[in-house]
Amino acid sequence: MQRSRASSTSSGRQPAPPPIGLPQPQAQPLEAPKIIVIHPGSQHLRIGRAADLNPLTLLHAVAYRRRQLAGDRPHHDPLLPPLDNVNSALMGEFEEQRLAVSRILQHCVVDDKNRLRVATPPQQLAHFNRSSQAEKVPPPGGQIADEPWLDREAPVLFDDRILRLSAVDARDYDIHFPMQRGELNVHKEKGGSLQASLQHLERIWSYALKERLKIPLRELGTHCAVLVVNDVYVRRYLREFMTLLLQRLGFRRCFLVQDSVASTYGAGIGYGCVVDIGAQKTSIACIEDGISQLDARVRLPYGGGDLNQVLLLLLRKCGFPYRECNVQESYVDAHLLDELKERFCHLNASVCGAQEKHFNLRKQNGQWLRYTIQVGDEALMAPLALFHTELLSITGRTKAVCTQQAAQDQYDCEDCFDAEYLKETGRKNGVRGGDSLPLTTSGSQPRPQLPVTADDEELIVVDQDETNSNCQSQPGSQTAGGQLNSNGCYHNGQGQVLPLDQAVIQAISRLSNYETKRKMFGSILLVGSSAKLPGLAAWLEHRISQQVQSTGTEVNVLTKGMDAGMVAWKGAAIMSVLESARELWISQHDWQRHGLRVLRERSPFLW
Repeated sequence: MQRSRASSTSSGRQPAPPPIGLPQPQAQPLEAPKIIVIHPGSQHLRIGRAADLNPLTLLHAVAYRRRQLAGDRPHHDPLLPPLDNVNSALMGEFEEQRLAVSRILQHCVVDDKNRLRVATPPQQLAHFNRSSQAEKVPPPGGQIADEPWLDREAPVLFDDRILRLSAVDARDYDIHFPMQRGELNVHKEKGGSLQASLQHLERIWSYALKERLKIPLRELGTHCAVLVVNDVYVRRYLREFMTLLLQRLGFRRCFLVQDSVASTYGAGIGYGCVVDIGAQKTSIACIEDGISQLDARVRLPYGGGDLNQVLLLLLRKCGFPYRECNVQESYVDAHLLDELKERFCHLNASVCGAQEKHFNLRKQNGQWLRYTIQVGDEALMAPLALFHTELLSITGRTKAVCTQQAAQDQYDCEDCFDAEYLKETGRKNGVRGGDSLPLTTSGSQPRPQLPVTADDEELIVVDQDETNSNCQSQPGSQTAGGQLNSNGCYHNGQGQVLPLDQAVIQAISRLSNYETKRKMFGSILLVGSSAKLPGLAAWLEHRISQQVQSTGTEVNVLTKGMDAGMVAWKGAAIMSVLESARELWISQHDWQRHGLRVLRERSPFLW
């Protein structure tokens, strides 16, 4: 009997060659300037030629000018994760957790003389900040003070034009972020259907290709594309991505690669536990020999945007001088918080006391203002929410945690070789449901099965790797994959999502081989747009080491000497020009003729 592809590759061996009947990829010269690498995220899109040193980074959103119809309300997807139902009870809980984290910081040692930290009370900072007045300053970088704030004639806005939208300007637009929390943003409101989300993607990617990379869309037939996708994926979405690239945009050929696998190529390591902290999600995956281990994949529903909301509450407690800040209504203010996090926040316990900081803000009339603020432990406590997730309750008490769904839960009506089809075929031919897979020959349709006897049972091979995968959430909550599950291995006893360090330990612990676990603890790769915080790698390494020290396991958290948000894009660019990548490419003709079948056979990850 032919062994299934998933079970044959999970041990690290190379995938079997495509079965007879599928076309073999043609050996063609690889031209890096003709290969476009696309890495879509919840907040940013990174796109560029494989030959480029760095990708183009732009806001992954599109704004459509609205028709002024009676009763029609504008739709705005938020730049930052929205706050939960804010009330006195929630704010009381937040204050309790803030005090608990503050007490932990007071026991930190700041130097070799074992002196403890001395924190500045928020009340003392508030006395200075409330008396701080904004100063008028000239525009930075040679900008003109009275330049147009917004092109009101444009029917569609992209990138920084959206970030300039104030709360008043935004009322004239429907604004969509096609990805949220690391997955397609499919919802029941305006522009939230699957096809509408794909249309938003097509608009944004077409703008980036035509206007920013200066590639006419009619010439995409001479270009190839590499798309970086999530480790925890939905098969139907991958099918739609392929159709978007090959048929709607018209690329000559393309292939998909998982972001954690691409990160290992970008970092130049052969194996490791990749921790990717993005704007709205944190994903963890263990990679060995270019394969993402199925049981060790997880996507956690918190990221840099949640830290921004925590930072804003902490700054307001110490008298934030920009009192009009409203990140829920204004994209300008939401973007400002993102900048403040990158400039102010760190995880260096030796920095204590009041630190004087400055930031500039452009008002709607074109005038630039300069604010002066004193910040204490707030700059340290906000990123500590990754390790004390109780602070993240302000963006939702119940958060769904996603792991890879089982194959039988992702059946597709167009895939005649998925688990659901095989199960139904077995039933029709007199085989007990779930007992076996239908016997097939390479490149042929399933043959009728014979009833299973006791002598035959030992010959049956089942994809055991996929039987334990699922989407997890709190009991009664809905996950991205549409499944309900009460399994809470990534939640603590109180229903709180596990902190970053414990989630890494849990993911690695799900591996079956002790030697593989030891290797993963010794090679933890920290990437992602929100992983740039100074001191984060050292803090994560220390936290994990404290919890696994009894096993004698060495813990090493790695960072790459480049922008942490570009590591996966860089790795995908490297992969695209390798000789071994030639067998991964899927052409327009192959996709139109064979569809999911060719993707199942050529995808560089377990389907």
